Amino acid sequence: MIITQAVGEDTQSMTMSLMVDSKFQCANTTCLPFFNVITSNSRNCQVACLIQSQCRAATFHQSTSNCELFAHIFNQNGNMLNDADTTSMNVIIGTRFPAESTTTTTSTTPTTVVPGEY
Repeated sequence: MIITQAVGEDTQSMTMSLMVDSKFQCANTTCLPFFNVITSNSRNCQVACLIQSQCRAATFHQSTSNCELFAHIFNQNGNMLNDADTTSMNVIIGTRFPAESTTTTTSTTPTTVVPGEY
């Protein structure tokens, strides 16, 4: 699934793999979400992941509308736990555009114009 967001000239996209009725099962702290947000559906959870540049995976809990975003989960498909209430998503490596957040800084230098001197 390809998720895109366009606001003016700020276009972002990524491809995610979806795992319905599954959630991440990990024995270490790298599986803790860095952000939780309430969303109405799994699509909005995917968009929440899209707008967070550090997001690598997400899990949407349908009964609570809770969306968990993860930064340090890479290829955890083998460590999944069955849960009929959840949909988990992984960002497919190399598909995020732009690859990293970029910041453009613009500066201006004030100019003084004296009347009569052109």
